[in-house]
Amino acid sequence: MLNIDVDPARNVILARPEGSLAASDFETLGRTIDGYAGQHGRQPGLVVFLKGLPHWQGWTALRAHLDLVRRQSVVLPRVAVVTDVMGLSYVPGIANVFVRARLRQFDAKEQEEAIRWAGSTEAAPEGYQILDGFPENVIAIRATGEVTSADYDDKLIPLVTEEAKSHGKVRLLMVLGPDFEGYSAGAIWDDARLGLTHWRSFERVALVSDIGWITRAVKLFSPLMPSEVAIFPLAAMEAAKAWISAAGEAAADGHA
Repeated sequence: MLNIDVDPARNVILARPEGSLAASDFETLGRTIDGYAGQHGRQPGLVVFLKGLPHWQGWTALRAHLDLVRRQSVVLPRVAVVTDVMGLSYVPGIANVFVRARLRQFDAKEQEEAIRWAGSTEAAPEGYQILDGFPENVIAIRATGEVTSADYDDKLIPLVTEEAKSHGKVRLLMVLGPDFEGYSAGAIWDDARLGLTHWRSFERVALVSDIGWITRAVKLFSPLMPSEVAIFPLAAMEAAKAWISAAGEAAADGHA
């Protein structure tokens, strides 16, 4: 069953799956999206509340789901996924490879923020912004909006290459705030290419973010990194600056 609510005041359609999902659920959601656009003259954002993996009533329901994604991902500007389920927290990053709509994951406590983001029609700054005030061997970057392949090719990769030649080892501080939306497909591959090419170039990496699915992913893979890795909440930005700039101390307890 798929519970669907329309909120024109906030320009969103809210979808709450419960139990197994039938083909008719996805057909109804598709008609609701199309009807909204025809009635209001604009496309809505979609907010999906997930408490667990969806269950389909057979292959017909699964095909209807995939058909909905194929058609509406071209139309919908933004899709917010609200979940605290660990496995589902990786869905936005993976799905961005396959759909054109922007996807972003929010924790359950961030429902109102998810609705505001999904329904917004305002253009926002995008890409990597270089942060000043750090030592020469530190690259400090804030990511906003959608990060694309051009952000890697034009900014991050040249910076890392130059700093590695000059200093031997590079320190990277990456800030992902609430205005970060995700990576394009090309940027995901460029990120992998950067990591493989400069696997041992990084001395320290600091992630500053409150985005649950990202911090959990970094914690999962950080033991495989040859560099020191520390994770800080946005409220601890000053501590992150001190750690990335310090001369060799171990990561502060509670951040690594």
